[in-house]
Amino acid sequence: MNIVRRSDRLRINFYCKYYYCTIFTKHVSDYPPIYQSNDVENGWYDIWEKNKYFTVKPSEKETLKMLLPPPNITGTLHLGHALTVTIQDILARWYRMKGHPVIWIPGLDHAGIATQLIVEKYLSKTKGIAKFDIEKEQFLSYIWEWKDQKENEIKSQLKALGASVDWSKEYFTMNKNYNDTVVEAFVTLNEKELLYRKKDLVNWSPTLHSTISDIEVDYMYINKKTQVAVPGYEKKITFGEIAYIAYPLKDSKDKIIVATTRPETVFGDVAIAVHPDDERYAKYIGQNVWHTIRNTYIPVIADPLVNMNFGTGAVKVTPAHDHLDYAIATNHQLDIIDVIDKHGNITEAGNSYKGLPRFIAREKVLNELSNRGVLQSVCDHNVCIPRCSRSRDIIEYILKEQWFVKTKSMAQKAIEAVEQNHLNIVPPIHKQAWYDRLNNIRDWCISRQLWWGHSIPAYYVTVGDKTEWIIARTESDARLIVENTYGCNLKLHKDPDVLDTWFSSAIIPFAVLGWPKKTEDFKNYYPLTLMETGHDILFFWVARMVMLGLELTGRLPFNEILLHGILCDTHGKKMSKSVGNVISPENIINGATIDELTIQMKKNHDIGILEKEELQRMLLVNKKMFPNGILQCGVDALRVTLCSHNIKNLKEHFDIMECQANKFFCNKIWQASRFVLFMTNEREYQEPKSMSIFDRWILSQLSLMVSTVNNAIMQRDFHKAITCIKEFFHYTFCDYYLEATKFGFYSNNSEIIASHTYGTRTCLEVSLRIIAPIMPYLADDLYKRLSDKFPEFLSVPSLMEAPYPTSEELKKWTDFRLQERIDVALMIVSEIRRLTGGLKGTQKPIVYIVTSDPDNFNFYNEVINLVKGGCRLHNIHVFQKHNYMHDENSTCSQFTPDCTLVFISQDSSVLNKIKKRSIKRVSNVESNLKLQDEI
Repeated sequence: MNIVRRSDRLRINFYCKYYYCTIFTKHVSDYPPIYQSNDVENGWYDIWEKNKYFTVKPSEKETLKMLLPPPNITGTLHLGHALTVTIQDILARWYRMKGHPVIWIPGLDHAGIATQLIVEKYLSKTKGIAKFDIEKEQFLSYIWEWKDQKENEIKSQLKALGASVDWSKEYFTMNKNYNDTVVEAFVTLNEKELLYRKKDLVNWSPTLHSTISDIEVDYMYINKKTQVAVPGYEKKITFGEIAYIAYPLKDSKDKIIVATTRPETVFGDVAIAVHPDDERYAKYIGQNVWHTIRNTYIPVIADPLVNMNFGTGAVKVTPAHDHLDYAIATNHQLDIIDVIDKHGNITEAGNSYKGLPRFIAREKVLNELSNRGVLQSVCDHNVCIPRCSRSRDIIEYILKEQWFVKTKSMAQKAIEAVEQNHLNIVPPIHKQAWYDRLNNIRDWCISRQLWWGHSIPAYYVTVGDKTEWIIARTESDARLIVENTYGCNLKLHKDPDVLDTWFSSAIIPFAVLGWPKKTEDFKNYYPLTLMETGHDILFFWVARMVMLGLELTGRLPFNEILLHGILCDTHGKKMSKSVGNVISPENIINGATIDELTIQMKKNHDIGILEKEELQRMLLVNKKMFPNGILQCGVDALRVTLCSHNIKNLKEHFDIMECQANKFFCNKIWQASRFVLFMTNEREYQEPKSMSIFDRWILSQLSLMVSTVNNAIMQRDFHKAITCIKEFFHYTFCDYYLEATKFGFYSNNSEIIASHTYGTRTCLEVSLRIIAPIMPYLADDLYKRLSDKFPEFLSVPSLMEAPYPTSEELKKWTDFRLQERIDVALMIVSEIRRLTGGLKGTQKPIVYIVTSDPDNFNFYNEVINLVKGGCRLHNIHVFQKHNYMHDENSTCSQFTPDCTLVFISQDSSVLNKIKKRSIKRVSNVESNLKLQDEI
């Protein structure tokens, strides 16, 4: 029997400890004992830049062409940006290592409204300056100063995250060259008759004094009387109510009761509308009702747009401030009366109410209606309040003359591109939304009443009582057109508005490559390979890029749209300042105490980035989420965490504890590398003629891992790639294989040692290359350290020059039959672990694997070190059943019909624990089998 005596075990343990202390120190004296992320990350980005790894390298292979969605210069990067950066950087590094040229373009967006608002707050907080206290040029100079500061901070963050972007291609959406492209796009759309100017209802923010886009409107739903804070008002405003107002019929005692949630707009009522099929009001159609506030009669009209189920079925028509009312008024050629001005105050149409803020006027109007006896009641009601996402003001719909882009035909082309599979949306769950939204698209208002932004290249002259508009690339071009058309004596005026930021952002894919000029970059890199971004801006940015790309260049701007989910906290709440759960990437990378987090939040409040309420929420959330601060995790752990979940889901949850666990995984890789260095540093690396069974097995597992990871990244399933890497390296390689090799390395068997040397170093070398796109700092640092020791490692400054592992490279090691057999051995390991879990030191029993099958007897003996290493038990032995002699100090567990696990111990309590666990396992198996039979 192959039993290791106690004296031999003591001798081996002593030898191992002595050898470890003396030889190990010699081999790894320049190798830190634990993984320190800040030391590992230090200096590598400079090396990558110095070696020009981020520029395009010529190759016959297809080029990967991407651009980084430009961060706004409103502030610094958040975790949502970090997710985008990580996804794209993994792809960029993977393609480079596979020999593909890669162009990845960085840039910054000027973010018109958001930046202007934040700088206004900054000036007010830090300098006591209001925007209208200074000249436009001085205000813009403050914005440029802000931009320079934020640009430096954002670039530092991108570099810290490892973003391998081509900085030589960097752009800013307000630079001169970019502005020229914006002007060209505007002029070209006009030449294609896709631009028009019209007075129409727009989303108006009284706080910003500007039109805003649909994406900048949030909707607040409430179902009862609720107090809401509104900018510019000292007291909260009441919402969630509906007022019932009586309109007496002319020459009749009857009256029509109208329900409204906007009593402050009664000054603009021009009719009462009912549905033509509503029998309740059929007899009143064509009559007039008395308007108590306006002191005039207004008609009762019938229109199919009226909802008979809203309120009383009769609505007051106030066309200047409601989309439905405006449509009804247009149908019936009714007058349009502006009631609320750009400041959110009542216009002169309100007579004595003129100049009153709209929500103060609301309360006074209700009082007057009540005093005049026409206010029937005020009740709780479901309302949807449109709010400006930037200022939190209540959006007002007002009529304003603006520039619009015709979108119908462009939207149809975008729909057809997806239908015909020319444009691939990943994941495809978003395709139906693409069709629905673009089939119901409205023309796009692109005028904004801001100081910061691209000036609209439009000019006007007054000819008699008409205003004539001229669109031209320059003022001199416009003046020449005026002179040729109208003569020389007319004064030329410039449109004071700027363009919607989304307009300038929509042309990024071709603007950054030199369009409209046929530059080499445009010829070589347009269209892009893919656009990767969050699904929340699919229609406001991505769809517009597709529409303008097709219209202005005749080609799709990219062939693939990869959409990731919205980043949420561990409870599933979207990360936002309003919730207070925002986490900065640098605080995860570098760590931060709770005091440091508090100082950061207060600083952001002091410069106007955070409102007082947002600050209080964030302070409370930070104390709850991070009572002891945030532990330093490093960049690689953050990158792994961000892509450990399916990015294609609608939401992606981020858990800081998972990030800390991934730092431990980094340390696992670090320690495994030290172990391989310790065991094999002075040994020759050569493929042996005779290789042990579990060396062959680990190389087969390595081959399978490499194939799975490549396929997963190709499918953009980064979570599958990371799961596969973790399962292989953490469990298969470290927990089983490396533990098993210790017995061979400490033996005197030169063939086994040579086999283990080849197996361990091959797996480590390939694994470091496989993780390089995901964990670039750790991979490069370890590979460089080990390449100085191991001659088979490539002599390169960085793994960015190394080839990515392929299944063909390791194909000869793939052995599915062997993997199936080893799986059985690992099941034995799991069973022994389960039955002996929690037993320590002298409590650990001797284990016998008893089998009646001669082939299994030989196999178990071949893999006995794998079983021992996996179980962390030295006293495990294999017996054929006919040679086994029962020991009275033992208990058995039937593993398979031909295999029994025998546990021997002098401690009866240990045997009782094992026996109970074994009985419980049998009971669970029988219960599961019974349940399956019933099903």
